[in-house]
Amino acid sequence: MPAELRRNPNSGATTIIAPERGKTLKVLQRSSPRDWSKSNQAIVSGKECPFCVGHEKMTPAEIKAYRKIGTNPNEPGWSVRVIPNIGAALDQTFPGELIEERQVGHHLATQGFGYHYVVVETTDHISCMADYSQQNMHDVVQMWRDMTNMITGDRNVKYVVIFQNSGPDAGASQPHCHSQIVGLPVIPPKILNELRGAEKYYSVNLACIYCQILTDEIRMNTRIVEMSENFVAWCPYTSRTPYNVTIGPREHQSYFANISTHHSENRLAEFAQLLQNVLKRLKVTLNDVDYNLFFHTAPSNNPLMPYYHWHCMIEPVTTAVMAGFEKGYEIFLNPRSPEDAAEDLRSAVIS
Repeated sequence: MPAELRRNPNSGATTIIAPERGKTLKVLQRSSPRDWSKSNQAIVSGKECPFCVGHEKMTPAEIKAYRKIGTNPNEPGWSVRVIPNIGAALDQTFPGELIEERQVGHHLATQGFGYHYVVVETTDHISCMADYSQQNMHDVVQMWRDMTNMITGDRNVKYVVIFQNSGPDAGASQPHCHSQIVGLPVIPPKILNELRGAEKYYSVNLACIYCQILTDEIRMNTRIVEMSENFVAWCPYTSRTPYNVTIGPREHQSYFANISTHHSENRLAEFAQLLQNVLKRLKVTLNDVDYNLFFHTAPSNNPLMPYYHWHCMIEPVTTAVMAGFEKGYEIFLNPRSPEDAAEDLRSAVIS
């Protein structure tokens, strides 16, 4: 297919689908083992890994854990464990007054208040999310939901960030799989831009742009990776890099932590299963590729938005790097069309 410029109707982000740049599936697959040589080798080996069972005293006291009945906090017996990040980006020790943005010259600043936690997702030092047991996968998603609800009990938290860096090329510091949760006193700029675009679309069309896009994707069926009864995984029309996958609820829901509200708890389990299936497809297709996973959801102080739709995104790290054109102008060159990427992922044989 010829090159094509595609613009996201909500965010305005523009991608050039440029298949003639020669990035085939084989070129985009991982071609060499993960390189952890720049990380602490005692941690990489598991000998001094603070996330491993039996090393609980190497971390700050746990905030929350799912554990066997009769076991004590900060001891073995857990399946998923949440601890403070020792290199926290934010400080949660501010007194209880309301935190507000202030002007500094022509700039704006907010106290560096917030929560920064690590979710240790598994007891297995070398296991990846694609290989978790069904129960383990369910527990991780449930912990993301539960921690979101806990953090938003603080009135100064306006937004909760959930993300996972998998592999050194995606920014992970070590191989023991973990995700991070950050409670922010501000709404991230990327989210603000999405909210403004979605609200503008809603004011004109009286419809959620995300619901409309999902309807289009299901009808066309060219970029769908996998569907379940209540969730859809697809490669977005304006994917900025190869094999991007987005997962979202088929019905309108703006806030991730409400995933099972007013519905059976099976809704959470269903999402967990679809997310794991997508990760399995990426692992098979791209030869155990490194990736970043993150959620976009409504702000915690306004969870019920008629114009916004929560979604989870996975961006594999491939040889299609972002360079000056992308970084300087935010127009992305994608050498593998989302239509081809979705077909590759659908064809992956998973168990």
